[in-house]
Amino acid sequence: MARQAYARGNYAQAISHCDQLPAHLGKRDELLNIRALSCLALGRFEDAEKSIRQALKLNPRMAGMHLNAGRIYHHLSRNKLVRRHAREAIRQAPRDPAILYQAALLYRDCADHGQALQLIDRCLLNQPDFSQGWQLKGSILTDVGDFEAAQAAFEKSVSLPPGNARALSILIEIRRDRLTDTHTVAMLEHIRTGAASGSDRGTATFALADMHRREGQFGSAFELYRQANEIMASIQPFDIEAWEQRVEKISRATGTAGELTAAQGNSGENLVFIIGMPRSGTSLCEQVLSAHPEVLACGELPTMQNIESSLERSGIDPYALQAKNDTRPRQLELAAARYISALPQDHLKYRRVVDKAPINFERVGLINRIFPGARFVYCKRHPLDTILSCFVQNFQAGLGFASRLEHLTRVYLGHLQLMRHWQNLLPQKIHAVCYESLVTDLETEARAMAGFLQLEFAPGMLQPHRQKRAVKTASNLQVRKPVYTSSIDNWKNYQTQLQPVIDMLRAHGVVVN
Repeated sequence: MARQAYARGNYAQAISHCDQLPAHLGKRDELLNIRALSCLALGRFEDAEKSIRQALKLNPRMAGMHLNAGRIYHHLSRNKLVRRHAREAIRQAPRDPAILYQAALLYRDCADHGQALQLIDRCLLNQPDFSQGWQLKGSILTDVGDFEAAQAAFEKSVSLPPGNARALSILIEIRRDRLTDTHTVAMLEHIRTGAASGSDRGTATFALADMHRREGQFGSAFELYRQANEIMASIQPFDIEAWEQRVEKISRATGTAGELTAAQGNSGENLVFIIGMPRSGTSLCEQVLSAHPEVLACGELPTMQNIESSLERSGIDPYALQAKNDTRPRQLELAAARYISALPQDHLKYRRVVDKAPINFERVGLINRIFPGARFVYCKRHPLDTILSCFVQNFQAGLGFASRLEHLTRVYLGHLQLMRHWQNLLPQKIHAVCYESLVTDLETEARAMAGFLQLEFAPGMLQPHRQKRAVKTASNLQVRKPVYTSSIDNWKNYQTQLQPVIDMLRAHGVVVN
């Protein structure tokens, strides 16, 4: 019953069954493994870690359980343990394609693309007809900017049964396929009307919408984007009311700048957080900064979100902690150590370390409490271009609010409310960058960012597309191109379809013209 409940996605019931069984069976590694995976699915990461640790103590040679441990530690932002368990899984099953594939995924999550690529090559050597493996290889190569080799990997993935919707969608983007490519269109139509997986149907519909958009067929493109988002919304529902209540709670809990400071000093003065709505230019900003020799760009780190969730699951309100004798509470000290331990091992070689997780705009107050010396770069873009760009982007399982225009607009308004709040409380720590100014006058904006971060301007910042660093975001194709302005005012192509959004924004005093 525990196994069946887990298979159905009824994780709470699976845990309940698991908790009843030890009295009859004693401790069993399989039982603890099911419990760990159920806790992981419910976001109870500390409980999951406790169960998987007990399971591995009973059976330390089970490669699959080491991989499960790696997934759990990834959510806890403990990358050293992620790598340790991935290595142990490989040691236990060095030629098992499934184990090598999952280990490669973990190494990619740790931004160790070289090791991930070696592992997926070993996987494909043992199972050359593994479509998902070729897709992962293509994705890793895309991260590091090797698009020619990535294209070959995606083409291999697509050619293998049963076909791979995600690989096909990325391949279409790399090749810039057109609607006249009838074979490609037929493949997309087959997937979006017949695939068993909602995710595959949504992915194929997004890809077809992109092809219509590139042909200037904006009306049909928008309708396809709407259909794709309807599919994704059914897979990843989003509670907009709960999110708005959270915004209000954060604002009320941080009424003064003093309430945001846990200690005196400049702890975290080397840290830079790029924040803002997704698709507002955060990836370009990071790419510009990464061109500075004294800056380490770490991509979108989940660590601060994991820290916040961990505090809340422990019954701790991070904003209710009061400083005593100018010493940070123990919980914040542990949070700081946890964040630092998740950074790349060579981070101390750099004067500035950049974390580009846009949704950290929710956590500016928490970040400031943990690291009073941290700085924030706030990316802004025309509200309609921002909302539209999120709506037409296939975030997979990433951003539930992006699947409905109303939710997107309300999140945009909530983001404005929070950012005005933070800017009022911490005006010296937040530097705003306008996307439109960044792409039309890159040098001025790059110099301003360097000055804000107390760095000398570096000429390489004017050629961000030449950076060889890995980029694992929705913008990993765009940031490899020279800075372009063609995305400005893209919303005007969809003005009729966006009229409800325009009305909502105007009703809240947001100027749209």
